[in-house]
Formats: sequence, C-alpha cells, structure tokens
Amino acid sequence: MQSTSPLLIVIFILMALIHTIDTGAYAARLAGVRTGHPTLAGSLYNVLALGSRGANALAGPLIASMTDLAENQQDMGGLLTIYRVVLLAAPVGTVVAALLIPTLSRVLARGVASYEMRRSLPNVVVHGASVQGLWQIRHELRAPRIEVLRELRRSPFPKRFLLASILVTAISTVSNAAAMYASAMVPDGARTATSLSPMFAGFGLLLTIFLVNPIAAMVADEAMRGKRPLKDVTYITVWQIGAQFIGTLTAQALLYPVSWGIAVVTTWLIA
Repeated sequence: MQSTSPLLIVIFILMALIHTIDTGAYAARLAGVRTGHPTLAGSLYNVLALGSRGANALAGPLIASMTDLAENQQDMGGLLTIYRVVLLAAPVGTVVAALLIPTLSRVLARGVASYEMRRSLPNVVVHGASVQGLWQIRHELRAPRIEVLRELRRSPFPKRFLLASILVTAISTVSNAAAMYASAMVPDGARTATSLSPMFAGFGLLLTIFLVNPIAAMVADEAMRGKRPLKDVTYITVWQIGAQFIGTLTAQALLYPVSWGIAVVTTWLIA
C-alpha cells in the first residue's frame, strides 16, 4: 500500500477541508444573531458549503479505490491504518475551523450587509471574490479570544447536550468509514455493508433533532429577542466545537467496533 501514500495525502487534505467547512457553519449562526438575519446568513454560508460537497464528491471515490486495492491485496491491517489516518483529518479540520470562526462570522456579517444593498447573491459573491472585496476582508481578520475560554465556567449548559453533541459527531464521523471497512471485511456483501451507513447515521440524526438542535436554537432565539446576552451564543458555539473535537477523536475508538458490528449485520442479511 506504499504507492497509495500520495493519494492518502490528497484524501486527508480533502477530508480536513470538509470538516473545516462543516464546522465553520457555526459562524453563520453567530453572524445571523449579530445581524438579526439568521436565515440570510445561513444562505450565504451555503456558498461555502458547496466546497464541502465538492470535496466530498472527490474524496468518496478515492477512498473507495483505496479500499478496493487493499481488499485485492488482502491487506486489512493496512486498510484500517488508512481509515484511521482519514479520520484524523476530522479533528484537524475542527481545530482549523475553530481558529477561523471569529473571522468567518465577521465576513458573513459583511456579506449580509452587502446582500441587503445589492439584493443579488451572485453579485455579492462576485464582489466578495474581487480584488477589492478580498482586500477589504483584511479588516475582518480576528483571532479567537482566550478570554472566552475563561468565561465558559460562567456559562454552564446541560451535560446531556454536550454528551449528545459528542456522540452525534462521533457517529457522523465514523459511519461512512466503518461501512466502507466493513464492506472489505465481508466482500460478498460489500453493497449491503455500505448501504447500512445511513441507518447507523440515523441514530445520530435522532439525537441531533431531539437533544442538540432545540437547545442551540433556543439560545440563539432568546439572544435575538434580548432575553439573554449575545455572548451566550458565543459560549454555546465554543462548547459545541469542543464537543465536536472530542467526538472526532472518539470516532477513532469506534471505528473497528462499529465496522465489526456492520459486518456481522451484513453477514446475517446475506446468509
């Protein structure tokens, strides 16, 4: 599998980019609360989310090709190592996003103001990508404030919220990789194994719907109505990013057990 090293580097970069963009979505919530236009801020962020979808479309076939190669060479140990390296891109992307979120939230807030003036998303994008627009972005560059971390002790959130956030991230991070690895463990049921990924990820979606999203949405809504300070939105964002980072690391521990479980279910289904 040594010949796959350059390809693995490309996959790692793509996966890190995906997680950076996906985690950066928290910036849209911050920008939306600060500008009073959460839906518009989310719509502007969808332009960046296109980059995540494009990177995912490229990474998927590359990961599948490496899986097929390892299966043909009967190198399951090497394949497991490859998937651990791929999963390592998740915490890296999360950290990069955490560093960029203060800047990205300000850029999105500027984008909201630009849209209100131009009333055209293509015009906003063209202006933002122009030399003048890129030069103006330098005024929005901000580094994360250490003071926020010190203030987190005064902003407790339910433990179940944080635990659910960790579990959701771990499940969403590991589901595709585990299904792909299980497909190599049970080559006769490869298609069955890969099709089980959405079923496993569905459990994480339930946790998101019932335990994570309502609390985060309530904090944002109350902040917009003046019922709580705007800083609370920053606090819950930091908590969620921290939980997401822990969740991406937890995915490493879940990789083999989940893969084995999917392989067992696959064997049972094709028997």
